[in-house]
Amino acid sequence: MVKKEEAFTLLELVIALTIGAALIALVSISVRMGFFQMERGSKMLEVELREKNAMHFFCQQVSSIRMESVGEEVIFTGDSKRILFVTPISLEKSYSMGLMTAMFYQEKGEEGVSLRYREKRHIPADSIDTYKDENATIFDLSDSVSIFEGYDEIIFHFLDSEENEDSDAAFNQPYPVWKDSWIKKDLPKAIKLVMLKNGRSREVVAPIMVMF
Repeated sequence: MVKKEEAFTLLELVIALTIGAALIALVSISVRMGFFQMERGSKMLEVELREKNAMHFFCQQVSSIRMESVGEEVIFTGDSKRILFVTPISLEKSYSMGLMTAMFYQEKGEEGVSLRYREKRHIPADSIDTYKDENATIFDLSDSVSIFEGYDEIIFHFLDSEENEDSDAAFNQPYPVWKDSWIKKDLPKAIKLVMLKNGRSREVVAPIMVMF
């Protein structure tokens, strides 16, 4: 009796090849999705790290504000959209340049609101009128650097201390108040930066450690 040899039929071979091709396609898609997720995660990590460093620089700058004055007014201006002050810290990490006049300001674009930064070496003025003229053009020729990008809104607030009905009479302590602009001749106690994106709020409070 002749033994019949076992072999794949054409139909079985076609089915096997189809299943193999499908598995290869699935593996390929999974690998590509994996690389896409890795790339996306890398970009998110890069943005997060960049914003963390930017936040650290902002706090460092604000904490180092100098009590420089022209006449009877301290060189500091601030409203909800920008702040201008004198500091010994430069973005270039060069501490031998002396004092810098720095400005953080809000700028709106197609991709949302960004927080930008400019600086210029500080040259003390002899009078308040000279400083005001300089203030209008001081950053015209300086480079602008983007600190934060793609936010819905970026706002500054300024911490003040006022005597009012809520003051602690027992300890004679003034009540802290956050203001939208600063018009006094001295410095605020702290600056709060509020950034809004996709319904979420991110805040950082930087105390001003007054330097003379």
